[in-house]
Amino acid sequence: MKTKKSTSLRNFVTAIVLATALLAAGALWVLLGWRGALDVTLTDLAGDPAALRGFTMRGQSYFDCAHTYWDLHDGYLDTSFALDPDESDDRYHYSAWGASHSVFYAVTPETRDEVNAAAQRVQVYDDNWQMQSTASHFRVMAEISMGSDVLRIALRDVVLDAPISVSANAEVPTYLDRTRVIYDYTADFSDEVEDTDIDYSYIAGQVFLLGDGQGLAWRYTVADRKAGLYKATPISYDDIAALPSNGKVGDRDVLCATTEFGTLEPFYCPENARQVVCGLPMDDGLTLCVYLDPLNKACADLVNAAGEQVDHIELGIEGGNGDFSVTALPRTTDRDAVLKVDFRNLFVALRVQDGKFSLHQTLSAEGDIYLRNAEAAVLNTAGDALLIATPEYTTVGEGGTDNAYNIYQTGTLLLVCPLDGSGTRYRGRLNTGAERDWGAQLGEDWRRVSLRRYMSYELYEKDRRRQL
Repeated sequence: MKTKKSTSLRNFVTAIVLATALLAAGALWVLLGWRGALDVTLTDLAGDPAALRGFTMRGQSYFDCAHTYWDLHDGYLDTSFALDPDESDDRYHYSAWGASHSVFYAVTPETRDEVNAAAQRVQVYDDNWQMQSTASHFRVMAEISMGSDVLRIALRDVVLDAPISVSANAEVPTYLDRTRVIYDYTADFSDEVEDTDIDYSYIAGQVFLLGDGQGLAWRYTVADRKAGLYKATPISYDDIAALPSNGKVGDRDVLCATTEFGTLEPFYCPENARQVVCGLPMDDGLTLCVYLDPLNKACADLVNAAGEQVDHIELGIEGGNGDFSVTALPRTTDRDAVLKVDFRNLFVALRVQDGKFSLHQTLSAEGDIYLRNAEAAVLNTAGDALLIATPEYTTVGEGGTDNAYNIYQTGTLLLVCPLDGSGTRYRGRLNTGAERDWGAQLGEDWRRVSLRRYMSYELYEKDRRRQL
């Protein structure tokens, strides 16, 4: 009996070990299958691969929950794979600080009692009532969401020749509803009040690191706020909810839509700036400010922590009379910045050394659709060329058919372009496996199938989304 029990136990343990091994082998098979289908590879297309030496670029390709991380350095490509990685970590490394903003037109504090006294309670829907009135004096308010916090500031005041309709929600607000504009009097239609040239484009570029806080590039001079770089300190929704009421809608107390919260303090406002288009943290605690002067010439200043200019250059670009927009592309060091001048088909390469600009050069992308669509660009160590990453698209289907002209991204092109404009020195493709999906687009159900392989680029630490 003792031997039989031992044998049974041994068989049971053996079965458990085998089952565990099979499960592990199955998991490994699945993981390797995902890895094989989604790994990133580099294919040389033209030129000398040695041209990649001196460049560093990092990114990720992802498909649903599977992520492939790649690191290109001196011509070598290293990859790693993760199935369902930590989502917050990915956002932190591959997303820039962002700010969304909106504008609304609120009744000025001086006239709100008069507007409220003339208001009538009107039923709009079965379960919704409004207080409706008219007004001619408005304050244009900007509300800027930065992560989980909010900044609200006044832009300008407007006085109309004739009053227009205003309304407010008549219901008693709940906890968070108190932060919403609809619980105070604002213009029902904005056409008579708005200035489309400035009301929706007062912020330029992304939020950037400024000292121990967050910076905003304020595009235009609006009222008494000059164009320049500002330090922004938003507040939380909990803090907004705790603010005291300071007005009435009908007979109930409200937080007025003209109430400002958070602070926006000037850091550096160039005296000759007509339009500020970019702010970016650089090496040695310096900040880059890019702007147009009154003659529409693009300029760049280096600013120290005290908000004082320490270096200045003209970029040799004419901005024109219209809007001038600049995008700071992903980078791997804070001594360099590569700016894409939107709608001008230009790249501007800047390098900072010993507190001064040591390099500034412009590269034209005119005539090259791939360069115009660039998503990342970095300088090499020598400072004489850019490595530019841009989507490669493929048209699937035939002209005249139901599925004609379906354009899908099937890879990422890497282009080494000398700054002297002598032409592309190297051309390669980062393959993500998307090309294997083409067939799915040609079948019966192509309208319901979409390629979900995406590419993004790891940002330098100072440019990443701030952890809150």
